[in-house]
Amino acid sequence: MLEDFIIQFFSDQPRRGPAVYLLLTGKKTLSILFSALQHHQLQWLQLYPTLARADFQAALNTLLAQKRLRETEAGLVLGPNAPDSASPVPLPEAYQPWMGLAEFERRLLLAVQVVSEASFDNRRYRPAVAEWATQQAVRTWLKHPESANFVSELTAAFATLPTPVADRLAQRLVGHDFVGAAQVGSLTASLDATNDLALLVAAIAQQKWPALWDLWGGPTPLLPPNAKVVCDRFARGESRQQIAQQMRLRPSTVNEHLLEATILGWQPPVGQVYPAAVKAALTAYQGQQLDYQALLDAVPGSEFFQVRLFQILDLQGRWPHD
Repeated sequence: MLEDFIIQFFSDQPRRGPAVYLLLTGKKTLSILFSALQHHQLQWLQLYPTLARADFQAALNTLLAQKRLRETEAGLVLGPNAPDSASPVPLPEAYQPWMGLAEFERRLLLAVQVVSEASFDNRRYRPAVAEWATQQAVRTWLKHPESANFVSELTAAFATLPTPVADRLAQRLVGHDFVGAAQVGSLTASLDATNDLALLVAAIAQQKWPALWDLWGGPTPLLPPNAKVVCDRFARGESRQQIAQQMRLRPSTVNEHLLEATILGWQPPVGQVYPAAVKAALTAYQGQQLDYQALLDAVPGSEFFQVRLFQILDLQGRWPHD
């Protein structure tokens, strides 16, 4: 089953196995994010954070032995026995990495239990979530006035979902004299559960119900706070060298923050990055998706940061045409 899941992240375009593993477990380095962008798989960042490295490698070995994958000098590609039909382990299409599903699921489970037990004036029960941080978060949430509308908002949210999705979510909840019967055992069931929860979070993000939004906490930032500061300062016209000196960062760290933010949707001030001759020379290579070294060699006076930024914006269709 794990093999059927993993093979979906490979194609005829060579790809390194570790890049897939680190994407699924949530490693947000420049190389991992850029690889995901190239393969149109940024959506799956941190989809499977508990995946063990040994299990992933064992699945790759099986796929290679079965000739569903094959090795090339540039990486792994689909082999002669790769399936032509849809995978029996479909990916959760509603999932987005900014949703923070794992933390929200724990908070939702405990919040439902606490509110349910309180409605029966019951204070003696075993918490459905033993994690201290989740318990503290729910205690804090209960002190906010918005939490009084939790039941009506959750009812409204469930009403927006397809009935099977709402039923499955309800079966995973715990309340007074009620323990959900749903067991998430197989990988397929786990991914289905992820998709169900993602649909609920998407509804919360769209409707902005106050109690549910407060419990969820809003979108999870995908970049560290320093990265946002670097981007803001760069957008205001500070040079990368100035930012590195004033924030006591390595120049390479500043470059990585700017490039990672661009991959995740930030719009850099392109005119600030390129001399006119370098920009014009790179523009001539739009759509060709050349290796960065080939571009460095082909564009005199260019540097890695400029070339990688061009590659990112070109892949995203955001390279300026003026």
